[in-house]
Amino acid sequence: MDSFWNSNKTQNFTGAAVLVIVSMLSVYLLAQSAQGWSTRLSIISALFMLELTCYFISTSEWAEKSRSRLLALLAIEAATILALYFMVNISFIAILGIVWIVQVTETFPIRTTSWLLLACVSLFTASQLYHWGDNSLMLAITGSVTLGLFHLFAVIATHRAKREQELREETVALNRELLATRELLTEHSRQTERLRIARDLHDLLGHHLTAQILQLEVATHLTDGQGRQKVEQALALGKLLLSDLRTAVSELREDEPINFHDAVKKLVSGVPGITVKLDFTTMLGEIQLAETLLRCTREALTNVLRHSGASSCTIHFSEKEGYYYLRISDNGKRSESITPGNGLKGIKERIEEAGGQVSWTCNKGFSLEIRMPVNQQAAANQTSQAA
Repeated sequence: MDSFWNSNKTQNFTGAAVLVIVSMLSVYLLAQSAQGWSTRLSIISALFMLELTCYFISTSEWAEKSRSRLLALLAIEAATILALYFMVNISFIAILGIVWIVQVTETFPIRTTSWLLLACVSLFTASQLYHWGDNSLMLAITGSVTLGLFHLFAVIATHRAKREQELREETVALNRELLATRELLTEHSRQTERLRIARDLHDLLGHHLTAQILQLEVATHLTDGQGRQKVEQALALGKLLLSDLRTAVSELREDEPINFHDAVKKLVSGVPGITVKLDFTTMLGEIQLAETLLRCTREALTNVLRHSGASSCTIHFSEKEGYYYLRISDNGKRSESITPGNGLKGIKERIEEAGGQVSWTCNKGFSLEIRMPVNQQAAANQTSQAA
């Protein structure tokens, strides 16, 4: 049931049904008042058909994939509605403007929508004064104010629903990022604990074993006969135990690769409306670098969801010639030029501070590539020295 009420298809179908009913009723009333068909009525019918056609196209996937197409269709709708305002002297024709302003609210920021709302209500008021100003000025003003409030109510309701949807998406994205970060922190805690155990073994058992071996070395010079043989055996066992201990400490000190793949997998789990493919050919060894790349991956995914209109995305991570390569590419709309927003600027700043490089291309979809040196700490030091 929730999927029905929250579906864009349901909203688009309802809007189309409203436009069809308003169009048919308006044409019927005009035909009755004109006592037949006329050239003016034919033009009005054609305008209604144009408005319906533009609405159907603007709510399709074809228009959603290109912002320029959507803006052109909205402009044609606005011009058509304006013409109908002044050609049709029926007040409920304002419903066309209400449906249009809902589309505008979903497309533009609230500041732009506010100006368009003011223009829409002003033009409708002018059309009502044009039709009824000479006969009943009060009726024209009253109708304009009432239907203008309906316009305002539609904008407020749509903006709130849009904002709530954005907040839900941000909450879900932050939850996925927290799960992914927790995965990295778990790995980091495991490595820290291994290092602590290695230090304790080296500092405590290692020193005691070394002291014992020295005492046994002295004992071999102070004993004779069968007793000396036993001391030498104990000395050999002590040296063997110390060797095994050093081997165990060395293995514990070795940094295991960070499970960056599982962290990213948690980050992309449940991303709505898009298929995400992971292609990892190497592991990652530094927790700080993993955290940096994870945050950049999350920001890149946010850009894909909000701006690209893509249906699939591939995250590729590899190592080559002393560098890690992270590439996030999608099959979204193509753009001749890309103006970096806050998201891309933030990724670029974060990566450059860590000693890496960022580049992006837009050929068959959008592709973001991050190059980071394997030895991140050395690169970061070089960057700070250069600065």
